[in-house]
Amino acid sequence: MREKSHAILLLIVSVVLSCGAGCADSGGLAISGKAGTLGFGGELTTGITSNVNARVGLNTLDFDYDDEFDNVEYDVGLDFASFSALVDWYLFDSSFRISGGLISMDHTLNLDATPTASEEIGGTLYTPAEIGTLSGDVEIDGVAPYIGIGWGDPMDPDKKWGFYCDFGVAFTDSPDVSLAANGTLASDSTFQANLARERQEIEDDLEPFEFYPVLSLGLYFRF
Repeated sequence: MREKSHAILLLIVSVVLSCGAGCADSGGLAISGKAGTLGFGGELTTGITSNVNARVGLNTLDFDYDDEFDNVEYDVGLDFASFSALVDWYLFDSSFRISGGLISMDHTLNLDATPTASEEIGGTLYTPAEIGTLSGDVEIDGVAPYIGIGWGDPMDPDKKWGFYCDFGVAFTDSPDVSLAANGTLASDSTFQANLARERQEIEDDLEPFEFYPVLSLGLYFRF
């Protein structure tokens, strides 16, 4: 299934590049910078017909913050990377559009926690020495279908530059979570069973992200 999605993704990219080079209705190319829930990035857009555009984009984000998962405070490191290939269909002779396509996501949250007080792991209370350091990853990895709406047309012949926005959803798999500890009970079978329960509870908390929200605001310039 993933191989098929990658093939479709590459096909969309080839259409964008070939249209930008020579489609009669393309009107050239536009570049843009944007920021949103996929991170910071840029896009290349071309017109396919008078009311249909195609675009490809890259996004990255590297950011650290503190967050709580199942009542445990973690240092979280975001390491996001994604590639998108989308088609925009403009309606009502306006800048409003419906968008669809694919987003290849490689998103990782690195988790690290060193409790200074007793914490519940899988429903059982453990001391800081018994837990040690909790470390793990949350991963969203794969090619996801995308559908959304937006405003702004980078190929508008009356504008050289302008703003645009996207509101949509990428249909990913549920995030995968790994979790390990290095305390005095690291090799204890009961502790490991509770750690596995803790990992599952974090996965359950993050299950809504199988519908990954894609929100962005960008600034474009048309050649």
